Amino acid sequence: MGRVVFSHFLANSSPRLATSLCYGGFQIRRWKRPSSNPQHRLLSARNGSGFRCCCSASLLQPAGPETSPSSVKKRIVSGVQPTGSIHLGNYLGAIRNWILLQNTYDTFFFIVDLHAITLPYDAQQLSKATRDTAALYLACGVDTSKASVFVQSHVRAHAELMWLLSSVTPVGWLNRMIQFKEKSRKAGDENVGVGLLTYPVLMASDILLYQSDFVPVGEDQKQHLELTRELAERVNHLFGGRKWKKLGGRGGSVFKVPEPLIPPVGARVMSLTDGLSKMSKSAPSDQSRINLLDPKDHGI
Repeated sequence: MGRVVFSHFLANSSPRLATSLCYGGFQIRRWKRPSSNPQHRLLSARNGSGFRCCCSASLLQPAGPETSPSSVKKRIVSGVQPTGSIHLGNYLGAIRNWILLQNTYDTFFFIVDLHAITLPYDAQQLSKATRDTAALYLACGVDTSKASVFVQSHVRAHAELMWLLSSVTPVGWLNRMIQFKEKSRKAGDENVGVGLLTYPVLMASDILLYQSDFVPVGEDQKQHLELTRELAERVNHLFGGRKWKKLGGRGGSVFKVPEPLIPPVGARVMSLTDGLSKMSKSAPSDQSRINLLDPKDHGI
């Protein structure tokens, strides 16, 4: 069944995800100047609380041989969950690098609110946290004139591509994910939803949707990126090349296989209370981390 769906999807010379992504009828508010490139469209959406967020993005194109001029920037995709308190580890490991990367790469930064619902959550609180997270990243220096900034759930193509990728993802690949094993052991099997198991497939969708060249990752996320790479190679093998051409497509690779971009410094900042664990937004004690919004006299 998965092959049939993917084959039908690839048979279109203009991929369906591009149509969904760029012509979804979203209500628009301009956070950045629209691109002069006719291939670009302004993407936006609005949630129930009136919050709008948008980005400028190229139409989804299949990965092919490098024919573009050398002046074309490589693309980087990165997301952040709107949960917990953003701390020093987040700044050194992600935010500071985003600010530097936006000057030299075509950057897509987004708030991954769909990832945040794999565990119990409060809808109103999540909506507020999404806005607060976006505001904090912008305040730290992420520039919407240089980077595309948006909310994951506002672009429905993320979930659409996830479903297509799920149809060709072996369950065994997901069962070996270390983070799933750890979280399911803590929460108990009866309290763990399927979303926690398929979380890496959504992450792969986030990355492959935009034909990303590089993905900034921490040491603990390398396994998820490796799954993304394996999925890209699997889809390219099953549906790319001559198989795609026979269906009326352009042939070649369907997806680019992204490379990890691990910062040399600050990739893994340890907890203040447990030197063996990484500083975490979800840790119950604020004493384990230095939050970016801590008052100056905090802990004195």
